Amino acid sequence: MINWKESYEIGVERIDCQHRQLLAKLNEFFEACTNQQGKEKIEETLKFLKEYTLEHFGNEEELMEEIDFPELAEHRKTHAEFVKTVLELEESVKAKGVSVLSTIKLNRTLTDWLLNHINKCDKLIGECIANKGNQAV
Repeated sequence: MINWKESYEIGVERIDCQHRQLLAKLNEFFEACTNQQGKEKIEETLKFLKEYTLEHFGNEEELMEEIDFPELAEHRKTHAEFVKTVLELEESVKAKGVSVLSTIKLNRTLTDWLLNHINKCDKLIGECIANKGNQAV
């Protein structure tokens, strides 16, 4: 399990709330894997991720446009790569069924996303807002 840390917050409540939702879903999936129920939970987790990424990435990209975020194009590309990974994993599960490998891959993908993308890349959005002296949206 990964506990939410204040250091993950970017200072925009709507985005931080969505990030907390993702962490909660990630922890549910971790727990299921720990209890040998990852195979049962993977399809539900993938469905959540597809819906989550549509809303969350849309909100985040809209915010980045509003603040003239200098790395918007690169950030969009990273979002697109994450969506592609999720869709490929979903297709693999549909075609081949759920496997230990697919649960490990989803686990790794989500952990990497949380620890690297949110904690590093998304933090830059908050820093950009702070540097421009804008109020948190």
